[in-house]
Amino acid sequence: MDKKIESTTKKGISGMLWTFSGTIIQTIMQLLVIGVLARLLTPDEFGIVAVMMILVTFSELFSQMGIGSALIQLPTITSKHISQAYSLSLFIGLIIGLLFYLIAPWVGAFFELKNVDNAIKFFALFFPLRSFSSITTALLTRNLRFSVMVKCGVVSYIFGIGLTSIVLAYLNFSFWALILGQFASLLITMIFLMYYERPRFTLVFDKPILRELLFFGSGHTLGSIFNYFAENADNIVVGKLLGTTVLGVYSKAFQLLSIPAKFFGSIFDKVLFPILSKNQGKKEKLSDFYLFMNSICFGLLMPISIAVFINAKLIVDTLLGNQWQEVVFPLQILIIGLSYRFGTKINKSYLKSMGLIYRGAYYQFIFAALMFGCCIVGGYFFGLPGVAVGVLIATVLNYLQVSYRLYIELKFSKLTFLKLHLITLTTNIPFLVFTLFLYYFEVRSKWTHLILTLMLYAPIMIFIFVNKSNIIFNTQNFNILSQILRSLPNAIQKNFKKVRFFKQYYV
Repeated sequence: MDKKIESTTKKGISGMLWTFSGTIIQTIMQLLVIGVLARLLTPDEFGIVAVMMILVTFSELFSQMGIGSALIQLPTITSKHISQAYSLSLFIGLIIGLLFYLIAPWVGAFFELKNVDNAIKFFALFFPLRSFSSITTALLTRNLRFSVMVKCGVVSYIFGIGLTSIVLAYLNFSFWALILGQFASLLITMIFLMYYERPRFTLVFDKPILRELLFFGSGHTLGSIFNYFAENADNIVVGKLLGTTVLGVYSKAFQLLSIPAKFFGSIFDKVLFPILSKNQGKKEKLSDFYLFMNSICFGLLMPISIAVFINAKLIVDTLLGNQWQEVVFPLQILIIGLSYRFGTKINKSYLKSMGLIYRGAYYQFIFAALMFGCCIVGGYFFGLPGVAVGVLIATVLNYLQVSYRLYIELKFSKLTFLKLHLITLTTNIPFLVFTLFLYYFEVRSKWTHLILTLMLYAPIMIFIFVNKSNIIFNTQNFNILSQILRSLPNAIQKNFKKVRFFKQYYV
């Protein structure tokens, strides 16, 4: 194996281990924080902040302009790229922050929010800080320094969103507890990152360099704008049609969905995008790895989504409390699409890493249109459950559409792709149907469904998982799995070699 490829692979594996460990810690902390805040704040207070975040998230697309992603994707960068990226990003962040401050009253009026203008204006401070931090994050990502970012993420979440929000919520700061918690997290992140990557600035701009940064960056921003509307169409529809209290309920259902989605998605986005970018010309390798990632996606996440569907009431009661029962049904609908949601992240990262940034923007535009159309129709006729169904339909259609485009680009095996989806559906859907059958006969006890999961569903899934016909541990993925396992730290390899199932990958 080429030493450069081996080095990149080992750095990628190390990054995955760091990101995986950090994500586990952050997921546990997030579950604890959600549980505490759900008991200290009301659905209406969560809904108010969710409405504010709709515009904040949108404005941040312009404040960063994809400059950080351009630094990751460009084959080579110089000190001039870095200094100009810092200066340009900070300048854009200040402009967007000022504009956001000025339009705050119109935001509140559109969503019929009262006495929250100052809270919306406060978010103007976020933009220059996040723009500045995005460049440092991009440089650390490009250099595969994932351990730094993991430490930063864990520390900022614990002391920012976690500790700050909980203390302020306990002191009756209402929705301000959520806002100030996010701000504290941002400040900690910025200070932490500056310690490891010193920023550089310049007042002299080089046109060719600006063109490189902004060409990819503008395409990235265009795609991000459409992706924003795709990701937030449900929140906009719920906030406008159904009100902030219902939006607070929906935001909790979506947050529970996003925990497993982010758990796996963050590993892919943070670690594999820079590695894919370094191999963007090797289509055969990208093709094999695409099928491998889809088998991981559906082989792992589909069983998780069915398990959550079966035990949704127990999960909501445990994490949020009995007062959040309205979260259960939309969560069950949303969680069915978990694997397809992660699949769309894989597709998006592939398009971006291959430089097909404007093609990606086109597909994001279609995705946004699908989301708005499905959510408006579903919300108008069926309320909150209808919105959740609309999200599910739009997500599946987008995944299939972009997968077909990648098939044209990469020429991966169509038969293998269809086979892994067919196997996944035939082994998981029967459990979903069986659960609905029990609901029909009024068997709704959360403890009954938990026992059935532990005694029936889990053993069958474990048997299928370790079976040789499993979509992950098949002959097509053998070489990739072997390379990954051989790139693990020696201490971990020793333990894997003791397990009979994994010995075959070290022969």
